[in-house]
Amino acid sequence: MLEERDPQYDVMLNQMVGRIKSKPGGKLEMGEASVVDKYKRPMPKLRNTTVDSGRYEERPVPPGTLNVAQLRHIILLHQGKADDHSGPMDVHQIAEKFRVDVAQIQKILQSVSLPPEDSSRKRDDQ
Repeated sequence: MLEERDPQYDVMLNQMVGRIKSKPGGKLEMGEASVVDKYKRPMPKLRNTTVDSGRYEERPVPPGTLNVAQLRHIILLHQGKADDHSGPMDVHQIAEKFRVDVAQIQKILQSVSLPPEDSSRKRDDQ
């Protein structure tokens, strides 16, 4: 047995919420794109570092700043995986070597880390 709807209750709901209907196909009410719509804009270019981007990584930079290759080297020195230094290097030694502020090196080491395959690839190349 189906429940009988109270017309006054329906009127009250319509005033509070408005009529809720789903549209067949097309776009949804709340601005969400449906699967039916085609996305015609091209995909954004990938801007991650690859083997081909090596020429940009070692670009000369002004004193007191670092390029990508130097950042990689700093991480490897701190982890003790660098080829030119045995064992992990202290933050103060790294800052002295690259002539930058100790706080800058600490920020780098807090926020940046190399993925395992990246560091192994770097060691194989050298």
